This record gives sequence, C-alpha cells and structure tokens, in this order.
Amino acid sequence: MVCEKKCIKSQTIHQLSNAIRLEFFNYIKEYKVANRIFVSYNFNDREISRSIKSFTQSYGGPVRGNFLFVENDVSAYGDTAIDKEIKEVMSGCDSAFFVIGNNNHNSPWINREVVLAMSKGLKIVVSRFPNTNGGVPSQLRNIPYTEVQWIPSNIAKELNK
Repeated sequence: MVCEKKCIKSQTIHQLSNAIRLEFFNYIKEYKVANRIFVSYNFNDREISRSIKSFTQSYGGPVRGNFLFVENDVSAYGDTAIDKEIKEVMSGCDSAFFVIGNNNHNSPWINREVVLAMSKGLKIVVSRFPNTNGGVPSQLRNIPYTEVQWIPSNIAKELNK
C-alpha cells in the first residue's frame, strides 16, 4: 500500500513536471525575446535602415530582438570576403529583413544576402521605403517571403512572429 502511494505520487509529480515544461516551452515559442534579425539594405539607405529599431518602437511597438547589420565594407577583398562577412553577421539569426529602396534590385551584395538567408532557412520579411519604386532584388523574385508596408506596427508585428 505504501509503495502504491509513493508510485502514484511520483507519477503525478512527473506528469506535473512535464505539463510545466510544455507550458514553459510554449511560452518561449510565443514570446521569444531573443530574435536576431539580419537587416539587408542598400549602402545609400544606411541612415534610414539603421533607424528601424527606434522607428518601430516609437510608432508601432517594440520588435522583440536585435537588429544586426553588416558593418564592414569588404567588397574590395572579393566574393569570399563578402560571403564571410555576411555569414558572420547572419550567424544565429532567426529572420532577415530586406529594406527595399530605389537601388536594391541591382545590388550583387543584397542578392548574396538573399541566397545566404535562404540557405540558412531564415524567415524573410520585405518592406519598401515610402516613395520608392525600385524592384525587389532578383534573388527574391522566386522564393516565398512576406512583404509588409513601411508602417512600424506592421513591421513589428511580422518580425515578432
């Protein structure tokens, strides 16, 4: 009789432990705070692109995570150096945010970023600067991506998914 009570108590604790663990993982999945978001942009649009975090926080709600940018222009060192730099910044990212302006469609650097984001299985989100009419980068034309208007709440909502 004593063994039965201990076994039942042990089994109940184990079930409760599993239920708590499952609830915790569902919470983390729903409210993940450690998103790493790779931001792809044309160098000529860098000032606007780099303000994306404050833009979304001020006007649309915070994006849960960190925006990461390629800081170093290594294009003078060739394709291998470019790929290495992009890979280092993109490492550990959950999504890639492509900011579209007037000159992105013809940028070999941005097309490389698309290919690397795809190879890493990143979620791809695209948004266009207001009053621009450039096309999306050619590498984006044949893959699935989510496009959102340049409205802070829309950007934040999509990047927080």
